[in-house]
Amino acid sequence: MEKTMYGVLKTTGICPIMVAPELDFAADAAHALAEGGLPVCEVLLHRDEHSLKRINEIAKKAPEVIVGAGSVISIRDAEEAIDAGAKFFVAPGLVPEVVEFAMKKNMPILPGCVTASDISIALNYGINILKFFPVYQLGGADTLAQYHGGPFGNVEWVVTGGLNGKNFLPFSKIDYVLASGGDWMFAENNAVNDKNYEMIVENTRRTVLDSLNAKAGR
Repeated sequence: MEKTMYGVLKTTGICPIMVAPELDFAADAAHALAEGGLPVCEVLLHRDEHSLKRINEIAKKAPEVIVGAGSVISIRDAEEAIDAGAKFFVAPGLVPEVVEFAMKKNMPILPGCVTASDISIALNYGINILKFFPVYQLGGADTLAQYHGGPFGNVEWVVTGGLNGKNFLPFSKIDYVLASGGDWMFAENNAVNDKNYEMIVENTRRTVLDSLNAKAGR
């Protein structure tokens, strides 16, 4: 993982996920994240025809934000995301061809791994920062504790799936969880639908503060 991005995630414990705001607001929403203290943004592919355009808008107009592509499930997704300006990939699962493509392109990739087999394959590729999705449905902190206390103690996790501004906090207290991913900083108080820049900033600042307080209480 790129050092600056890793530093942001390690410090804040949050990985923002942008789902599908109106295209003309994507760059502004990304600016708001950065102003609120989170200059990283994963943009989900396959949500509508504008997903790649959102990545391109952010890459061009919000260069202070490290923008990546989420839901990368094929080499075609990866190629198109690179062309759009993505700086990292997030995948819901581990597809060896996609991982190998990313490595050839020197692109950081965060593959989804929820079984011992998936984790082992990722580690054999030299990847030890992994996505766990959907986290609560697959056992949450208890499952991660079993992995960490067993053969996978060197793995750091980014957890996603149904997280909001409250239920992510238990994961901020776990030192081997690098970050929690979600879109609540956009969704809370209807911020992104209302194109409310200041509300996204406020949501983001509150999220970062809550996460830092939780980390401090470990």
